[in-house]
Amino acid sequence: MPNILRLIVLPMVLGGTLLAGGCATKEDVQAAQAAADMARARADAAYDAAQSAGQRADQANAAAGQAQQAAQNAQTAAQSATASAEQARDEAQAAQQREEAARAQANRPTRLARGERG
Repeated sequence: MPNILRLIVLPMVLGGTLLAGGCATKEDVQAAQAAADMARARADAAYDAAQSAGQRADQANAAAGQAQQAAQNAQTAAQSATASAEQARDEAQAAQQREEAARAQANRPTRLARGERG
C-alpha cells in the first residue's frame, strides 16, 4: 500500500502543484529569452567598455612615464645649465679682478731711481 501511495499520490500532488502554479506560455518564454538576450548585450557592451577603459589607462600610464622621463631630463639639463652659468660667472669675476689689477698696475706711478728722469 505505501508503494501505491507513492506511485499514485505523489505524481498527482506534483501535477496538481504544477497546474495550480501555471505553466509558462510561449510568450512568457519569448519575453524571458528577449530579456536574457538584452542582458547579455548589455554585459557584452560593459565588457567592451571596460576593456577600452583599460587600454586608455595603459596609454595614459605610458604617457605619464614618458612625461616623467622628460621631466627628469629637463631637470638634469637645468642643473647642467646652472653649473655652466655658475662657472661662467666665476670666470667673469676672475677676469674682472685681473682687469682691475692690471688697471691698478697701469695707474701706479712709476718709481724712478735717483738721478733718473721720467
